[in-house]
Amino acid sequence: MCKNLNLTKKINTSLNWVKGAIVKEKIKIYLLKRRIIVLLLLSLLFVSCPKNEKVVATVGNSKLTQKELLVQIPSEIRLTKENINALIEKWINTELLYQEAKRRRLDQDETLKIQIKQLSKELIVNSLLEREMAKISVSRKEIFDYFTQHKEEFLYEVKISRIVLSDESLAHRTLAELRAGADFTRLAQDLSQDRVLAKGAESKYFSRGVGDPRVGGDPLLEEAIFKLKVGEISDVLKSQEGYQIVKLIDKKKVKKDISLAEVEDYINSVLQYKKSREMLEALLNDLKARTKITQNPDVLLK
Repeated sequence: MCKNLNLTKKINTSLNWVKGAIVKEKIKIYLLKRRIIVLLLLSLLFVSCPKNEKVVATVGNSKLTQKELLVQIPSEIRLTKENINALIEKWINTELLYQEAKRRRLDQDETLKIQIKQLSKELIVNSLLEREMAKISVSRKEIFDYFTQHKEEFLYEVKISRIVLSDESLAHRTLAELRAGADFTRLAQDLSQDRVLAKGAESKYFSRGVGDPRVGGDPLLEEAIFKLKVGEISDVLKSQEGYQIVKLIDKKKVKKDISLAEVEDYINSVLQYKKSREMLEALLNDLKARTKITQNPDVLLK
């Protein structure tokens, strides 16, 4: 017997995260991490090795075939003489630990079985998303139009203060207080759950590009910030960190001009991000419309 996949730890990423933060580039990073993790802890799914498969390594009765090794290597990694031994060694170490885990009958653990079932679903979902992302394209005209509309923003740096909350209803109540004249700094100090800025603190100056989805940024949040006037407070902005209320402290011009070539790749990633979100939302809405769904969250509170 030989295994298809190995996992080393529990993956806590939920479909809600995928729904809120999908971009083509980000999905690639997400899937790369997922594959690496999957190589290291789901060894409970087995198939028989074809008799004619070339065997790369063995640990006891378990075999790693050439095909299995190649499938497990992410497309971003090129197999070379320099890294092949390290990849094989990783498989051997994982296999040794897996066999020890089986000896201790950890593969019979009911919780682990449930986790493996969910991980298997998520891997299949990832494959679906990859295929859908591959259909998305951004035209040169779309990039140029975005550049024309947002060019001025690329010439400035801004400084902000913000309130970050995990509860949406609290965020809207807080915004209402601010609209009624409450002091922003005081509410930030009392309520903010910001893990980056100290409560009520101001950020350093930053330019457009910090929201690059290729490195995990949120371009929609960035766009909302750069639309603000100095002293203006944003609406409640949903982000990966929580629900944000942003106040623009200052804005300064740092460039006289900028060319499309300087920001073309970034703009392309932003538009890919937006189209990916739209695609996923449309897909989910269509599936929900065609599927009977029930929810009973109260059973968790009993």
